[in-house]
Amino acid sequence: MELEKDYLLQNYARYPLVLDHGQDVWLYDTDGKRYLDLISGIGVNSLGHAHPRIVKLIAEQAGLLIHTSNLYYHQYQGALAKRIALASGLARVFFGNTGTEVIEGALKMAKAHGHKIHPEKFEIISLENSFHGRSLGALSVTGQPKYRKDFEPLLPGVKFVTKNDCAELEAAFSERTAGMVLEVIQGEGGIYPVSAEVLS
Repeated sequence: MELEKDYLLQNYARYPLVLDHGQDVWLYDTDGKRYLDLISGIGVNSLGHAHPRIVKLIAEQAGLLIHTSNLYYHQYQGALAKRIALASGLARVFFGNTGTEVIEGALKMAKAHGHKIHPEKFEIISLENSFHGRSLGALSVTGQPKYRKDFEPLLPGVKFVTKNDCAELEAAFSERTAGMVLEVIQGEGGIYPVSAEVLS
């Protein structure tokens, strides 16, 4: 902990807990104390810890090929993209390393599409209390001023509306709207689903 305090950029508040290993849904600290893992890597590791089949597959793949850039093909990406596209009903898939990276890609797609229609079609609608990441674009559409304030001015043309207020949402749309970022289940500070009425 002291080494990290001295040498690591302090961009996250940390619990005074040094984790050593995990097994299934459990985490263990360096003293052997067990904790139920309810954070799951802030939602990105839903597979648990040290499952024998997953460990075996990761080790096998690391022995073959651990990383390739997008300049090349490999046997898994196309098959996984097809599986996700068929399950989702969408035509194509974009793989990203983080949710923030995916939001950045989505914002760029919305803005590029809007710009093709008209140069003034650049506005993005987002929900109050949403969280979309820590890059400048993702912060711009995050509906919590506490995350945005230190980095303003951010991306122009973002409108925030109250979750589940259909009238306010409809009123926010205009000829300048390029897209909308919608966190279907808001996860900051609780689990807050968007209503079926808003989604329809």
